[in-house]
Amino acid sequence: MKILQTRYLIFFLVMLIVPGAVSYFGGWDRTIDYLFVLKAFSIAFFITVLYYLLVKNYSERVN
Repeated sequence: MKILQTRYLIFFLVMLIVPGAVSYFGGWDRTIDYLFVLKAFSIAFFITVLYYLLVKNYSERVN
């Protein structure tokens, strides 16, 4: 099972956009600077790896 599959890349892009948009429109982060982008990438990477491990663990249990 590879992490560079299409579903994980799409999930990464969604996780890159959604938390940043919620943070910006919610009023927590009003300036978009390098820290905002770094935080968005770190959240997206962390959640995507967790999702990958969850799917991998589930697929190993089923088979």
